[in-house]
Formats: sequence, structure tokens, C-alpha cells
Amino acid sequence: MRPVPARLTAAVVSAAAVSVAVAVALAAGIPTAAYTAGASPGVLAAVAAGFGVVVLAQLARLRVRAGAGHATLAWGEAAMVVLCVNLPAATIPLVVAAGVGVSHSVLRLVDARAGRLRSHRDLLYSVSALTVAGSLATATTVLVQPVHGAPLTERGVVALCAGALVYCVVAIGLVAAHVATSRGGRPATVAVELLRGKLLMVIGNIAVGLVVVWACLTDALLLLVLPPVLWLLQQVYASRLGDREDRRTWHEFAEATRDLNRLDVRGTAEAGVEGARRLFGVTGARVVLADGTAFGAADPGTPLTHTLAVGPVAVGELQLTGLGRLRARNQRMLDAFGDALAAALHDAVTQDELRTMSERTTYDAIHDPLTGLFNRAALLSRGNVMLRRRGPDDPVALLLLDVNDFKEVNNALGHAAGDEVLRVIAGRVAEAGNTGDLLARLGGDEFALLITDLDTGGADLALAAAVERARKLGAQVGVPMCVDGVLLSKEPSIGVVVAAAGEVDLTELLRRADIAMYQAKHAIQPVAWYDAARDDASTDRLALLAELREALQAEEQLTVELQPAVSLAPGAQQITGVEALVRWKHPRRGLLAPGQFLPVVEASELMGPLTKWVLDRAIGLASGWRRAGLAVPVSVNISARSLLERQLPEAIGDLLARHRLPAELLVLEITETVMLSKSPVIDDVLARIRRLGVQLAVDDFGTGFSSFTVLTRLPVQEVKIDREFVAQMIDSPKAEAIVRATVELGLRLKLRVVAEGVENPDQRAALAALGCTAAQGFLFHPPLAADRLAAVLRERRQVQRRHLRAEGAG
Repeated sequence: MRPVPARLTAAVVSAAAVSVAVAVALAAGIPTAAYTAGASPGVLAAVAAGFGVVVLAQLARLRVRAGAGHATLAWGEAAMVVLCVNLPAATIPLVVAAGVGVSHSVLRLVDARAGRLRSHRDLLYSVSALTVAGSLATATTVLVQPVHGAPLTERGVVALCAGALVYCVVAIGLVAAHVATSRGGRPATVAVELLRGKLLMVIGNIAVGLVVVWACLTDALLLLVLPPVLWLLQQVYASRLGDREDRRTWHEFAEATRDLNRLDVRGTAEAGVEGARRLFGVTGARVVLADGTAFGAADPGTPLTHTLAVGPVAVGELQLTGLGRLRARNQRMLDAFGDALAAALHDAVTQDELRTMSERTTYDAIHDPLTGLFNRAALLSRGNVMLRRRGPDDPVALLLLDVNDFKEVNNALGHAAGDEVLRVIAGRVAEAGNTGDLLARLGGDEFALLITDLDTGGADLALAAAVERARKLGAQVGVPMCVDGVLLSKEPSIGVVVAAAGEVDLTELLRRADIAMYQAKHAIQPVAWYDAARDDASTDRLALLAELREALQAEEQLTVELQPAVSLAPGAQQITGVEALVRWKHPRRGLLAPGQFLPVVEASELMGPLTKWVLDRAIGLASGWRRAGLAVPVSVNISARSLLERQLPEAIGDLLARHRLPAELLVLEITETVMLSKSPVIDDVLARIRRLGVQLAVDDFGTGFSSFTVLTRLPVQEVKIDREFVAQMIDSPKAEAIVRATVELGLRLKLRVVAEGVENPDQRAALAALGCTAAQGFLFHPPLAADRLAAVLRERRQVQRRHLRAEGAG
């Protein structure tokens, strides 16, 4: 058995020691007269007889199950009745301690021969526990009615019964604590179980004790008829406890075998270990499978090993420690439980193998065998599920990657090297993905990456974020690798498509991404993105990109037109700024407005060169006006794509320095959705542009979902009200309210407020009444060529000078 915890043992031993010490002190105070006149031999004989009664009462034990362990039930109550009548109370604890010590030492030797080992600590605990119980029982008897040396009255019988009951309760309580702490379980549960089993035995023991006392007081010869009666009573106890034990054992056997019905090996083995502990009350149990895997734990010592087999198939072993020698009944139960456990383990192993085969088949059905990534079928099925889980307006992106000139690897190094290259690329693509992304190999050298965690700030931001991811992915894939001792680099072409989750399914996303990917290949660009405007005529648009590349080199085809913004202050004619608008004088297609070619450019790598060309031309014109005394700020629209280029601030600074234009005369117009982006790249680029002294303007203000937030989040100097609200403000109270709120907010924040698309005098008058700073539209000036704008600036300056002289200010 497991050793009793040190604190519990120490407490019980201490209590026993106190009981014995008190008994010695009281015994020392017994009057000497009790030992005179021949009384001494009588007292000694009574002590010796009491000692024998205690020994016999403990040896006549019955071993029963208690919780997860075992306990012994004896005739201790009968012995206590006899001792309290025949011995002085002061000597009883000493007699009990000596008798229990001797009897339990003998029982320990008997248990050892039967294979049940008890430690010295267990023996000390048992002796101490029964000594404490005997001391308390004696004290209870004396408190109710002293019975030694006095006639036995009805009150005396009650005192003896009370003492015996106290002995029973205390002994069972301490034994229950011992079993629960050493084997597990609740002490109260174990105690109740033991009390139920011993209830009839307690009544019989008390009755036997009273009969022995009566016989001693009446005629000692009557004691000769007691042994057969006691033997029969012992058999009754054993039979009743045996029947109760059988019912409990078979009930637990049914529960233990029922618990074996698991579908996994670990669960079945653990259930077998727990069932063996409950059924046989062992200190340790372990199941060792045929492959050496072990479950449970065995205590030190030689275990009893039971082979687990189903027919000729060995499943494993059941090892039990602390069981001792098995009786025929327990051996049959062990055989039955072992057979049930072996069958359950065999079924669980078979089920595990079937489950593994099924999982492998399922895995192979949705995974690429070369790279371990998902295949096309998994991308379509799982991707559609991911789309349905998103909100219908949430943006999602699909990146389609194709390795350029991959066939060269197979031709030069062989297919094994080609497979290794694909595995390396698959690993790099997986490393570049986020947790919620879906990555798949579609076949050959094509890979797809579905992204669902894009910024929901708008389509432009979502596209910019997806393109940034694609660029990083392409750079990571293109890092040189060593295959078969050859250092090589394979760069990919990546097609990007961004759409609302409720707008498309995976099949359509793949189609669009495929179009974008082939556009990237034909344009010899690492990344291209899908645009519906170029879907139907992708070949023509690819040609347009090639022609724009030539136009950027030729310089005579691209030009800039400028549209002024006019102050709305009463009587003022001042131009507050001009907006640069790019035009393309195509030799074959004619004059192209920005809407006819910018969408194509934004989906290619030409957006950066075109933006820098417009900035160069606009800054150069503004510098010329300044040298002519016509200083006026010039505005240039900047796309989200351009703001992802980390070198943009340095490029702007170089252009300002080269043309010698003060930074405050350059205004960059950026849509509010871009300015609200959480992209760290865009935030860094905007911050560095502001440090140059360049002004920022919010273009198309009012069309975003968080328009007012942008005015407090970023250091802007100008707000441009979207032309849609200006066009409706005369007839629509809602549009007028939006314009009014925007103007008032801008003025309170000390920002310039410019209204776009002013087409008639009513709009101008309404805007002026609201206090709008300036307006831009065909009512004042259409987009003008550079020389025509210079003339307008000179004319406005002359008008302003005449106005000042008329007022006597110049």
C-alpha cells in the first residue's frame, strides 16, 4: 500500500501517544491498596486477559473493499465492552496499544506471505488509530457511567454501548482518512461505505461483549459455549460482507468494461488502468501495448502481469502491483476483465488504423503531393467557404503566381531539381502568408494565395495592400536558391485581383487573377492587377501600356492642362491655386482623357514613372510662374499605388530642389480613404512628405465613410468638396447640409475649403454665402494649356492691381 501522508500519520500518532501518556499517569495514581491483600495477582490476570481479548478481537478480521483500497473489520467493539468492565479505565489505552500492536504485527507477516505488503508507517498508523479510538471509547464510557468495580446497571449498559459506538465511529473515520489519502477519494464517502458494511457487525459485536460480561458476572463456565457461537457469527459476517462485496464487484466490473468502449487507443488504455484499480484495489496499474507504448503507472515491486490477447494476436500486457495472491474468484475476474480489455484495445487499434487511412485519403484528395499545399479542388471548396464567412462588402484578394521560364530548370537540371525548386518556392510562399490566408498549388509552377484580412477602408486601399503583399511575395520568391550545387533565381509573375466577398466566387476570382497574371507576363512586370475596364480587351490594353512606355520616352505626346481655383471672397478675382491634369495626345487614338488610360496605368508598374513625370512637369511650370512674379500653388493628384513607393518623398524633394520651387507651393491631392489607411508604408511616406513642407489636400471629400476623421488624424491644409455634392446642393437639402457642414468644419479647423465642379452662378452664390474659400469649375475656367494659364494669371494680376489702386492701396 502507499504510505500514509506524513501529516495525517503524525497527527494520529501524536494523539495515541497522548492517550498512552495519560493512561500511564492515571495508572500510576491507582491506590496501592489495590495491590495488597492478594489483589495484585487478580489485577495482573485481568490485564493479561484483556490483552488476550484485544489480540483475539483483531486477529478475527474480515478484509473488505473501501473506496479504491481495502480495510479490515474486526471485533474491536466487543473487546472494548469487556475491557471497560474488567479493567481500570487508566489501563485500557495501554492494553489496547499493546494488543493491537502485537496482533497487527502478526497480520503484517501474514499479509506479506500473501503478497500484500504493509510498510512500517502503515503499521504504526493502524496501531495509533485504534489506540485513539480505544481511549475515546473508554473516556465516553466513564463519562456516561463508570462500570469497573461497580454493579452493572441499565445506565452502565448504555455507557458500554455508547463507548463501543464511539470506538466504531472513530476507528472507521481514521481508517477512511487513511484509505482516501493513500489511494484517492473522499474520506466521507469511504467512511459511509465502511459504516454501511459494518452496521450489522457493530450490533453483533456489542451484543457479544455484553454477553461475555454477563457470563463473567454470572458463571464463568458459560464462556465455554461462546466459541461455536462466535464462529457462526463470524461466518454470518463473512457471508454478508462477501455477498455485498460480490454485488459491488460485479457492478464495478460492468461499469469498468462499459468504460472500455472507446474509439481511440489512449482512451481505452486509460479506462483499462482506471478499471483495474477500481476492481482489484491495487496500488499501481499499467497497460503496455505490443509496440511498447505504456499507459498508467506501477508502484515499485514485482508486478503481476496478465497477457492481453485476442486469439493468437497479442495486444499487450496488464501489469498490477500491490495485488498479492489471487483467489480463484479474483483470478476469474482478472481473466474476464483482461479479455474485455484486450478486445477493446484490439478494436481501438483497428479503428485508429482505419481513421489514419481515412485521414490520409482525405489529405491526399485536397493536398498537392509534391509541396504539401492545398490543391486546386481544396482552394475552390475552402475558398468559397471563406468568402461566405466574410461580409458581402468586405474586400478579398487572390494572388496568382507563375514562375517565369520554369521549364529551363527541368531542361537544364532535370525534373528532380525542378521539383526541389517548386518545394522551395512553396515554402517561401507559405512563409510570406498570414495566419488566415489560404495557399494552394494549382499545378505545374502556379500557386494561388487567397487573402481575406484586407483593409476595409475602400477599394483603393484594399488594392494597394494586395499589391504590396504581391510585391513582397515576388521579392521573397526571387531570392537566389542553391539546387544541386547550382545557384539560381526564379522570379515570378503575379496577378492580383481584389473584389467584394459577396460579388464573386473562387472560380471567377481565379479567372480574373489569371488575366492579370498574363498581363504581368506580357508587360514583363512582376505584378499586375485586374481591372474590369480592361477585361474585355486585354490585348488592346496591353498594347496601350507599351505605347505609354514609348510616350514617356518621347515626351511630346503627354501634356499637362491646368484648371484654376478662384477665391470666393467678395470682389476678389484672385486665383488661389491650379490643379495639374495629365492629357495624352495619342498619335492613333487622338486626345485621351485621364479616365481613358489611367485605370490601365494604375494596374501596371508604369504608375510610378507617370506620377513622377506629372510632378516634374507641374513643379517646372509653377517654378516658371514664380520667376515671372506669378507665384501660385500647383496641385497634383497622387494615387494609393504611388504612396506605396518608399522613394516618393526623396523624388519629390529632388524635383523641388532642381526646379528651385518652395515646397509650400506644391499641393498633393489624396483621397480620404487613402489618408485613413492603416498601412505603415503609406503613413511613413505621408509623414516624410509633410516634413518636406509640401501641403496636403483631401480630394473628393465627403465620399468616404469616415470623412471628418481624416481632418483630425492628418495635418492637411486644404479640403476639396466633391463635385457630386456641389451639383446637388441647390435642389437637395441633404447635399446642401453636407456642404454647409464641411465648410463650417473646415473654417473652424482653419483649412482652405475648395468646391469642385461649380457650373452656374447659383452654386457660386450659395458657396460664397456659406463662406467657402474658393471654387473650381467651368463657370470660372476649364482646364487650360500652360501658356493660356500664364496669360490668365497675368490678367488676374493686372485686375487685382487696378482694384487696389481704386481703393487707394497701391
